[in-house]
Amino acid sequence: MPKSAESAAADAYALTRETDDEANEAWLLLHDGDLLIAFVDIIDCGHELWITDIAVHPDYRGRGLASRLLSAVIHENPGSDIALSCCAITVDLREWPKGVAGLPTEALAAWYARYGFRSDPNEDAEDRMARVS
Repeated sequence: MPKSAESAAADAYALTRETDDEANEAWLLLHDGDLLIAFVDIIDCGHELWITDIAVHPDYRGRGLASRLLSAVIHENPGSDIALSCCAITVDLREWPKGVAGLPTEALAAWYARYGFRSDPNEDAEDRMARVS
C-alpha cells in the first residue's frame, strides 16, 4: 500500500529516544536538524504508562508527526495500559513560537479516540483518557 503524503512527511525525521531510568520517564523525539519539532513524554507508573505531553512545533503541524509518536508509544508497549490527561496546552519551549496552542480539547479527545483511548476520569484527572491493552 502506498504511503500517504502525511505519513511520508512524518517518516522523514529520525525518531530518537531519551530516558531517565531513575524517574521511570522516557521521551520520543523528532528533530529537523538541531530543532526539536515533536516529542512525547511518557512516565512508567508501574500499573500503566502515563503520557504527560505530546506536542508538535507549530510550523510542523499537519504532517502526521503526533500520530507517528503516539503510534510508536502504542507499538512499543503492546501489553501496557496507557493513560493521559486530555487537555489542550501551549508548550513553552525556548525554540518554539510563543503562545501557539494546539488542538482544542474536544478535537484532541476525538483524535485520541481514533487510537483507542476512551474517557476514564478518576479523582486525579477528570479529563483522563485511557487505552487498555
